[in-house]
Amino acid sequence: MFEIIGLVVACTAIATLARGRGASPVLAVGAAVGGWVMIEIGGGLFLPSGDYRLVLILSAWGWVALVAGFVRFVIGAGRPKPDSKWSCSNCHYLNNASAVICEACTQPWRSA
Repeated sequence: MFEIIGLVVACTAIATLARGRGASPVLAVGAAVGGWVMIEIGGGLFLPSGDYRLVLILSAWGWVALVAGFVRFVIGAGRPKPDSKWSCSNCHYLNNASAVICEACTQPWRSA
């Protein structure tokens, strides 16, 4: 139960990062959840239960962390970045510093 709650929280954060970096949140969350399911559920079908259960759990969460890191540090890396929180010139929404496009209206960040 706690793993599912943790996965929902992680996927919400990945979707927010993806939207702010200009990527598809559905694709990013789909990659995270799909990998998690394939590793944790699919791996359990082929490995004997017991000692390998912890390895599967850690591997699945490592995959989710890898997707989150990719979305945060690779997607949108070539775009100019703000130094701190910034207000959109189009809709005046206050965006996080990690967002390179407006999370509300998808207007790209422009330096002043």
